Amino acid sequence: MDARLSKNCGIAAARRGQIIQRVLVDGWSTAQAAAAFGMQERRVARWVADYRRHGMASLRQDDSAERAYLRWLRRIYTAVARCIGGLRRGFGLVEPASCVVLRRTGDERGGGN
Repeated sequence: MDARLSKNCGIAAARRGQIIQRVLVDGWSTAQAAAAFGMQERRVARWVADYRRHGMASLRQDDSAERAYLRWLRRIYTAVARCIGGLRRGFGLVEPASCVVLRRTGDERGGGN
């Protein structure tokens, strides 16, 4: 099983599988399993219901949700960085880019020939 942490309260998929096994195979109630593992009964009941609906797939980490979270976090970070950059420019803390003046040589206005 996947040893990575899931979004479900920081419990690894293997640990959630063990809790679900106690309920479905060993005959524990959700209240007994929740008390034994120190978590809310409602959460254990939700995991058991998800396992009954989706099987082993319910134990895997929801990669799409993780990617969405990371995208959201990256957007927030980018927005804050842009805001800070704008503030720096507004207060004159960052020098503007230097301008380059290009001149033609050999033009009609008396350039070099």
